[in-house]
Amino acid sequence: MSFHGWTGSGKNYVAKFIINSLYKLGQRSQYVHSFMSTTHFPHIQEADIYKLHLQDWIRGNVSKCDRSLFIFDEIDKMPVGMIDGIKPFIDFHESIDGVDFRKSIFIFLSNTGGTEITKFMLQAWQSGKNREDITMSDLEYLVEEGAFNEQGGLHKSELIQRCLVDYYVPFLPLERRHVESCIRDEVHQRDLKGSKEFIKAVADEMKYFPPDTKQFSTTGCKRVYQKVSYHLTDEMYDVLFE
Repeated sequence: MSFHGWTGSGKNYVAKFIINSLYKLGQRSQYVHSFMSTTHFPHIQEADIYKLHLQDWIRGNVSKCDRSLFIFDEIDKMPVGMIDGIKPFIDFHESIDGVDFRKSIFIFLSNTGGTEITKFMLQAWQSGKNREDITMSDLEYLVEEGAFNEQGGLHKSELIQRCLVDYYVPFLPLERRHVESCIRDEVHQRDLKGSKEFIKAVADEMKYFPPDTKQFSTTGCKRVYQKVSYHLTDEMYDVLFE
């Protein structure tokens, strides 16, 4: 599966749902493996070495558990061509050197295609189309084409050329109402009650587009945690020193 959308649109959030649904220990499971491109594969000139190490890592872990799950975050920042190293493991083979990879799960998280998704969503909204009426099939080809043509880890990738990615999942830009829900959830996580005025004050701190209507958040629900913390601290300061 390949998740696409702007930052803060929920790609990691949904990935966690999948992990927690499949593994008793969730992200702490020894069968869940996460790779952050900027951390694990930072040097373009070492892409071939990374590819070999990645193949050995996947082969070794799947030989221990055929239901291993691998997440590649920021795949758009991965050296071009490197992700093709996993092609043998998701291709149509019953086994490779006696190891069956058909039950393993690979999830890619990427910002590629985010611009196309946002343009589509903005046009749909301006034409009066409800968000809930947009289907995955409306955007799947657009996302696939964007991932293939934009610079990044999937650029001209054999995984796309050979149709080895089962699902391209578009993540639409979040609206202000979604940001407000994130704020309420963050307040609830702290065992507090946020008034409508508090929720609005935090939501007002976020950035939105288009400038005239401010319908969509430019960063999704990212920075909600920091903004809530700031406003709670500010309110406490007012109480102590009023």
